[in-house]
Amino acid sequence: MKKLIAAVCGVLAATILLCACSQSKVKPLAQVFDSIKEQVTLSELNEFQFVSALDRYYGITSDEVVEFAGGINNSGVNQEEIVMIMASNTEAADHIQTVLENRRQAKYNENKNYNPEQAQMIDSCSVDRHGMYIAMFISENADKIREIYNTQLEF
Repeated sequence: MKKLIAAVCGVLAATILLCACSQSKVKPLAQVFDSIKEQVTLSELNEFQFVSALDRYYGITSDEVVEFAGGINNSGVNQEEIVMIMASNTEAADHIQTVLENRRQAKYNENKNYNPEQAQMIDSCSVDRHGMYIAMFISENADKIREIYNTQLEF
């Protein structure tokens, strides 16, 4: 009888753990990006496929990143850029936040004299951080994108 009770308790504990794990509210950033693309009209973005793109544009290395999603418009005129990263640790998150803030400021400085509409859009955007998650939404639809992001990741 004691063995039966112990076995039932073990199964019950395992079931509770499995249910708790399956109820995880964290979604992959690729899935969040898909939701953004479904709900918001974006420009022709070159989506980030490999972490090497993050290194190329931002100097963010693979050991700093757990996952990422987003893309960049390389047209030279449209400055839309969406970057969502989950950092591997606090130090990496600090570095990524600084790098993205510097990127946003550099884009603003590059555009303020020759492309004032885009500069205004860039200036109204920000880099957001929630723990290990860092995001930069440079878009005319940044508020809507941020709302989707925050809802999807329950921030």
